[in-house]
Amino acid sequence: MRAFFAIIIKDLRVRFSSPLELVFFILLPVVFTVVLSGVSMTGNRTGAQAPLVLLQDTVGSPASRAFGALLGQMPDVRVRGVTDPTALISTSEPDLLLSLTPPASTGGELPFTLTFKLSPWRGSAGATAHRVGDWLSAARTGAPAGTGPASAAPSTATAAAPEPSLTTGTLDAPSAAATGNAGQIITWALVPLLGLGAGFITERKRGTMRRVQTTPAPRSIVTAASVTAEMLGALVQMALLIGFGTLVFGLTWFSHPVELLMLSVAFCLAGAALGALLGALCRTSRQAGSLGLALAMVLAVFGGCWYPAAFFPASLRSVTKIDPAGWAMDGFLAVLSPSAATGPALRSTVLLLAFGVVVFILAALAARSRRAAVS
Repeated sequence: MRAFFAIIIKDLRVRFSSPLELVFFILLPVVFTVVLSGVSMTGNRTGAQAPLVLLQDTVGSPASRAFGALLGQMPDVRVRGVTDPTALISTSEPDLLLSLTPPASTGGELPFTLTFKLSPWRGSAGATAHRVGDWLSAARTGAPAGTGPASAAPSTATAAAPEPSLTTGTLDAPSAAATGNAGQIITWALVPLLGLGAGFITERKRGTMRRVQTTPAPRSIVTAASVTAEMLGALVQMALLIGFGTLVFGLTWFSHPVELLMLSVAFCLAGAALGALLGALCRTSRQAGSLGLALAMVLAVFGGCWYPAAFFPASLRSVTKIDPAGWAMDGFLAVLSPSAATGPALRSTVLLLAFGVVVFILAALAARSRRAAVS
């Protein structure tokens, strides 16, 4: 065990021997987190301008137009008609999108279906959705809607508009601060973990592994120590960004500490396994480093770390289901969820652990095949 810990300390010292590493370890992750999460900070403030609600009417019936007129009477909320369903993500200004679509049933009882889609960039989207829902309920019953100081009861004529079917999205959707912080935690931990393969190849080219074989420390201990050192570095970086999100954005990262720790370790294991596989398959350290960086960015993007996966096309959303970065993103957002649902976090942990074990086995088999071919 003494050799195991000695190798860990040696690898950590080598990694942080350059001041440039501290820039990538601390400065850049914090800058990107602030940039991607800053929109939500303005979205959470109470400004003089009323929230903007987009209304997409794909029905065009008298009932849907009457509903639009009813919504337009709501005080302290701006309503704008749109035809593009992606308008919600084209700017940070809208709080939510209300989409009117033909009814699911053909019985004629419901004239249209109303779907709420919350903005991923504005923390005030959930509150605005609640206000709109309260206003519509009051309009259908004819009671005054308490939406603010300037609230007033809707007119009798427009309140008589046919009742829509309300299909409401989750109102505890993650804010941009939560999405941005969790996404950057995953991205900046994944990059060095996938760079583990380049380090393995460098040691192989320099003959470090051959020299290790002459010492009492087995090859497995050396490899495990190198993997552990990289995982520890990634965990420290994740902890720094978690602390930053807690202090600056007020995120509740530690509401489920056990699930958070298990998920973080499982994610680091999965990332280190991919890095080890690249080290076994690639021929040069430059090749492994380039592929590792590219793969880390691809996994992060398709996992929803840089852009909410909910707004991907349906064909791309299916990729998230097989992306370890997407599993980690689902788990971290579940830890931050105010609904205190830990099921998705545990599911992501299990998937990441299983993925890590399988990929480590593949990496070991590939490395054994390479050694056999060389000998």
